[in-house]
Amino acid sequence: MITPSKDQRADELQSALLAARENEDRWLEMSPDFSTDGQSVEQWASTAKLRRREVERLEAILAELQGPSSSPQPHVPQTTDAKCRLG
Repeated sequence: MITPSKDQRADELQSALLAARENEDRWLEMSPDFSTDGQSVEQWASTAKLRRREVERLEAILAELQGPSSSPQPHVPQTTDAKCRLG
């Protein structure tokens, strides 16, 4: 069995991180209408939190792989009011 090199793993993680960030940004742009169904809002917020955790998890794995000298910059979602929506 061939083990992927450190560079290959880093490239794969970078791709996964990019996809996770794009998914998070898209999700935040699709915010629900807060004046309607409370359950939908709750489900949206839960999914948004999961997407944020996935980005943070990939960032941590990539930082660990790359070592302390070249850790990736944390991603700030494009939606400015994301923090208040995420609770």
